[in-house]
Amino acid sequence: MVRLKDVAYLAGYDISTVSKVLQGGKIHASEEARQRIQKAADELGYRPNLAARALRTRRSGAVVMAFPKFGNPVHPALTQGAEEAANRLGQALLVYKYPESGATEALLNLVLQGRADGIIMSDDLPEPDFLESAAASKVPIVTLNRQVGEFMPSVVLDDEEGFAMQASYILGLGHTNIVFVAMHPESQTSQYCLAAFLEPCAAAGHPVPPERILSCLYDGSDAHQAVRAILAMKPRATAIATASLFSAMRIIQGLTEAGLNVPHDISVIGYHDSPMAEWSTPQTTTIRMPSIEQGARSVERLCSMIANEPGANQEIISTPIMVVERGSCARVNPKKKG
Repeated sequence: MVRLKDVAYLAGYDISTVSKVLQGGKIHASEEARQRIQKAADELGYRPNLAARALRTRRSGAVVMAFPKFGNPVHPALTQGAEEAANRLGQALLVYKYPESGATEALLNLVLQGRADGIIMSDDLPEPDFLESAAASKVPIVTLNRQVGEFMPSVVLDDEEGFAMQASYILGLGHTNIVFVAMHPESQTSQYCLAAFLEPCAAAGHPVPPERILSCLYDGSDAHQAVRAILAMKPRATAIATASLFSAMRIIQGLTEAGLNVPHDISVIGYHDSPMAEWSTPQTTTIRMPSIEQGARSVERLCSMIANEPGANQEIISTPIMVVERGSCARVNPKKKG
């Protein structure tokens, strides 16, 4: 079995330095030193002894990424990034679907009963008093996609940039008669995303009127209502932007079933990316957000909290954000331009 002192010997550093670097501990070490130590560990196939570390530190060596349900197209990328960071820091990553009732107790008990050291909340909070209960129990929590001020650390995506890019892309194709399908139910996050899309449209001289702002559930299960409203509009929109990939795919399906050609008659763009975007006909153009980077940074931030190291309460992940062009958007037909 490869030991820590074997890595130290190959890298040329003392055991204490090597241990702290590999475990993500607080240490002043150059980037060159970190790379040499990591390279030595990789070459030897070194893996931290989590059981021994747990006895020494009274920690489990595991962190939890909690989901209310599985199936969201963003979750695989988040989990990938979190897993990569956890492996790098010598942590076990537990993916946990919490129950619909009693979620606060179930989640906090993962830490209070010693099965994990902290929790990453991937979606909306399970219960209104969750953060207060976590703080009272001194359970380390990092939230994603929601900024909670100084009360709890958060790692969020730069949705302002993402939706501004979505709006700019549609406008750049010549579309001025645009519908935006926001998330429902309304929340602080959904309102923020809506405003982030509307602002560049207004700045370009093509504001989206209130009657052309629709909404549907994130999973798009009620998108047929939005499709009916779009079909009834006069003049009909030439482009539809949505706040989720699922809703965009469902809207494409509904418009196609109604006899419209996407994108010849009407363009549709989603938000977030996933291999699922290739399942629609045509394939869905969308905005790819840095979810892998967000997942990785959430683990790094949580491990810093567990080690009582200082860090920013709010971190915004801004790169890379890009348009993934597929087949659902086209330059506006001059005869249909609104």
